[in-house]
Parts: sequence; structure tokens; C-alpha cells
Amino acid sequence: MDVRALAGMGMRLLRQYGIKGFYYRFLEWCSLKSRTRSYRKNRSRYFQSEQELREQRRKQWEFSPLISIVVPAYETAENFLRQLLDSVLGQTYENLEVCIADGSDSDCVEKIVSSYQDSRISYKRLLKNEGISENTNRGFEMAKGEYLGLLDHDDLLTPNALYEMVKALNEAEERPDVLYSDEDKMEGDSREYCEPYFKSDFNEELLRRNNYICHFLLFSREILEKAGGLNSDYDGAQDHEFVLRCRRNGARFYHIPKILYHWRIHASSTSHNPASKLYAYENGKKAICDYLESQNIKAKVELMKDLGFYRVTYQRNKKMSVTVLASSTEQLEQLKRQTEVSEYTDVIWHCAKKHGNNEIELTKADYILLASDKMMPEKGDWLERLLAFCQEERVGAVTGIFLDTRRKVLQNGMMVSTKGSVHPLFEGLPKSYQGYFRRAAVAGNVSTLALDFTLLSKEAWQRAGKFDESLSFPAREADFFARLLTEGYEAVTDPETRILCARGFRWDYTIEAKEFQQLKQRWGERWKQGDMAYNVNLCEEDGRFGLK
Repeated sequence: MDVRALAGMGMRLLRQYGIKGFYYRFLEWCSLKSRTRSYRKNRSRYFQSEQELREQRRKQWEFSPLISIVVPAYETAENFLRQLLDSVLGQTYENLEVCIADGSDSDCVEKIVSSYQDSRISYKRLLKNEGISENTNRGFEMAKGEYLGLLDHDDLLTPNALYEMVKALNEAEERPDVLYSDEDKMEGDSREYCEPYFKSDFNEELLRRNNYICHFLLFSREILEKAGGLNSDYDGAQDHEFVLRCRRNGARFYHIPKILYHWRIHASSTSHNPASKLYAYENGKKAICDYLESQNIKAKVELMKDLGFYRVTYQRNKKMSVTVLASSTEQLEQLKRQTEVSEYTDVIWHCAKKHGNNEIELTKADYILLASDKMMPEKGDWLERLLAFCQEERVGAVTGIFLDTRRKVLQNGMMVSTKGSVHPLFEGLPKSYQGYFRRAAVAGNVSTLALDFTLLSKEAWQRAGKFDESLSFPAREADFFARLLTEGYEAVTDPETRILCARGFRWDYTIEAKEFQQLKQRWGERWKQGDMAYNVNLCEEDGRFGLK
């Protein structure tokens, strides 16, 4: 990116965030650039060697579906289109077709396509340009494959993209309806890859706030027919709305933690300048609102300053009872003073130092708030915010972001590594930072929460088998939340609910050797799959989302 472009971007960010916000965004931008340098330096770690690609070409799969790559083209630059076609036709999995629905006014795309002598290319010149959604739908009509993939007309697939998708289709316990991968960006025509995005596994709360799934997306013909094609009412956010609609229609999602897609950055792309297509973000907001409404969920959806991310505030509309278990009478009285309660909430206040199974069993409420000593919410609406998440039965537990006395992050949930060690997420991050791809600023699902300050569904707690009180912390949490997720419940963190922690909050997350062996027997195979809210390509030693 040249100096003029950088200066223009800097001025946009200054107007958008103000001086203080710009300062923090600048520091995070520097961190992003550092991550890119590391990524480029260790490129071989993330991409296949020529030997591996040759071996993939020889692989025969029991299930070898025809895959249709659908490309809506419009006045595509010749070098971009040729690179796209070469990336698809050069796939190590060859049972494919590329369907180009061309809405161009000129014949530039048609001339380029006609220069390729490959029967796997299917081309159609559209009578008129109907926009991204309808042009893509014309491509769907051309497709013959059992699975369809979406590719923007100026982006690229890695050579192993379809191989990895077919591998997952063959190896998954249940064949998924929608598959997606990690991605990075490519600067213009340079083949300089940057900003790797190593994503979470399927994450309902995050998807409601950001289309983190994005690229590379593959889906079955069956789910396409069930959900319907793209909707032009959401142009610019049509892929986000489509994914949400697939979810609404019961799609099973599968995440492949490998970079299979290069998203090209150039002057007119949203990846270069998000503000260039503000209508897309308004349509994203509309897509989320419509999805939530279809689920009978009342919520206020707002654009955040970071375009492409949304603030979703659930509205309380369901009667709920909650017992607050504080660790001391002093804390209990302070919580009472700092808690605003709506007409939908019945609160019972108790002092219980142990927060064990017996104390929870004795409660009469549907939800239990465990509040350890020296933990105090920052705002009065904290309980209503947490209960609002639990209005959906899928949520078994929710908490906020823990901050120390200097307003630095102690944790935003926890992760369990492939080796079974427990680590806090985003520890040490200033609260004004957004974190890796804004993950510290928006609510999301995580695998594990600290029981120091957490709202639990009593029913979820019972179905998960309660706490194993023979274990100490954090082994107890790693075990309980693994069981909670196995029962189909979700654990959520809400960074807008801030929990202030006085000095003395735990810093050591080491599991005792004897307890570790117990957990390894129970969950060792699950650990190998990686933490659902993290990614095996990220450093697992601290939960800070750095690259390995």
C-alpha cells in the first residue's frame, strides 16, 4: 500500500474514532503488521509443499462429489480473472466445474474465458447486470454439483482448497451442510499475503455480530434448495444473510482450520476501505435483525465504529428467576446496591462461600449467579444483560469480561489447548483494544468460563452432571464446561458486561498433575480437535491469539 493510500486510511480512521480511539487502533494496526511479517516469514507452516500437492492429486475418495464453483463476474480485470481461473482449474481435487455468470456490459470476460480450453468451465453471458445476488443465483442455475462454492471474481483459492473440503466431507462424523475455512488477504496483484484470519469453529453469538465465516464457503445443494438462493434485498451482505438463513434451516456447519482462500485487497474493495460500501453494512444489520426476528428474539442491532461488526442487545421479555450467591455479606449488599432489575426478573439474594453443588441444589430459582469475593460488575444493568442471553435455552452459562484495577483484561473466557492446558483469553490486553479481529469487543461463544463470576442455567448444570468437586480450579471448570458443551449447551462471554476484580484474583491456571491425568482420560481425544473458540494455528500457550 503506497504512502498516499496509507495517509487516506489514517484520516478516515481519525474521523471515525477520534484521537484516543485512533491511537489504540494505530497500535493494533502495528500489531497486525507484525503478525503479517511473522506470517510471511513462516509461510511454509500454513501452505502445502509441492510434494504434498502431488500426493493429494493421487488421492481417491470414497465420496467424490462434483463441486461447482460459482463466480458472478462483472467487468473483471484480465489478470485477476486469469489468476482466479488458474487457481480453480489447478485444484488438486479435480472433480469440479467453474460456473461464470457474467453481467458485464462489455465482452472482456467472455474473451478471456474463451481462451481457456477446459471442459470444466461453464460460461453464461447474462442479458443484464442484476447485481451480485441475482447474478450469483444465475450461476447456481448453471451448477450441476452436489456441493457449491462461492468465489468472488477477483479472489483466489489455494491449490488444496477443494481437497480439504472433500476430505472433511469424508471424515466428518455427520456430513456437514456448510463448510468454511480460514482466509488471508492479498495486496493487489502482488501475491503478497497478509492479515491471516484463523477462525473459530461455529460460533452462533459471533455470527450474529460479524460474518466471520465469509470465505471459503462450500454448501450442499440440499441446503441451498431448502434455504433458497441469495436475496438481492441484502446486496453487499448477501453472503452473511445466506449463512444465517442456512443456520435457520438447520444446517450443520464445519470449520476447516486452514487458509484456503486469498481475499484480494484493491482500491475499490471493502477489505481495503470498508466505508466504500456503507450500504453493505446497513444490509448486514437488516440481515441480523431479520434472522433474530425469525427466531422470535427481540433485540436492538446497531452498527459499531468498526464497520462489519454489530452491537446486538437482547431485550428482556421473559419471566426469569435467579439466585445470586455472593461470597460475603459485604459483597452481597454491594451487589444489591449496584443491580438494576426489570419487571421480568425475580432475584433471591444469598451468601454462600463455597459455591458448590449443595448450595446450588438448595436454590429454587432457574438461574444461579456465582459471585466470588472481590468481584464486582461495573454497571447496574449487568444482571439483565446476562439474563437476556439466557432467554434462549441453548445458552447454559454466560459471563462478562474480567478487568483488573488498571482496567486491563484478566480474561474474556478461557480456552483449553490441544495438550489440555487452560489459558485465559486476551489476558493483559487494555480494555480499549479490540483484540484479534475484534474478538475482544463483541460477544461470542467460548469453550470454558471461570466460575468466579458466572450466570448458570440450573437445568444445564444438572444435565451436565454438576461440578466434579474432587477437582480444584481450573480443572473443575475445564471438566464441567466440556460436559456442558457435550450436552448441547453454549457458554458465552459478553465484553460489554465488565467485571472488576480486586487484587488477589488468580493468576495461575496450572492443572495439578493428578487431576490432569484424570481430565486427559476423559477429554484427551476432544482436546486434540482444538478449542472451539480458538484455532490450532494460533499460539496456545497464552490465549492471546498470536501466531504459532
